[in-house]
Amino acid sequence: MKKLFISLCIALVGLCASAQEKGDMAVGLNLGVAPCLESGYSVTNFGIGAKFQYNVTNPIRLEADVDYWFKSKGCDVFDVTANVHYLFNVGSKVKVYPLVGIGYAHCGLGADFDFNEDDYKNLWSRSSNDDLEVSSSSSKFLFNVGAGVEYPITEKLSVGAEIKYQYIKDFSRLPISIGATYKF
Repeated sequence: MKKLFISLCIALVGLCASAQEKGDMAVGLNLGVAPCLESGYSVTNFGIGAKFQYNVTNPIRLEADVDYWFKSKGCDVFDVTANVHYLFNVGSKVKVYPLVGIGYAHCGLGADFDFNEDDYKNLWSRSSNDDLEVSSSSSKFLFNVGAGVEYPITEKLSVGAEIKYQYIKDFSRLPISIGATYKF
């Protein structure tokens, strides 16, 4: 019984060690949606991103991530994050991981107002085709916490999905993304 237990432990350690090897690198692309979680905001941005991953140890992976979230209701977001993943093997190929990270977000808010001649008679000497654009932006620190799953299609190509809670002062969000990575 003792030999069986030790053999099982060695097999499990070998399975986990083969998941990702120290020094592995990958690049990838993401597509996602990020609804705002703050009360009073009903903004949901669609986005695209790129990432670079590096395995520091067999289960620990670092990731640099750059995302642009397209304008929705006058709001767009650009963020850059550094995340840490801890990889677990589930089954023979699937990997799941919790993640934590920090970063920088640049949030832009803007609105366009169309005016006709009656709206501003005698206020300005504008033509009736002029628009008024109001915009503001701010840069803020962000904190990520979440989880992901990854499935290798080939030895080099993997697909995956992530969900994160992104804390940004006055603008917390829940980015949900799918993506693909290429290991080199």
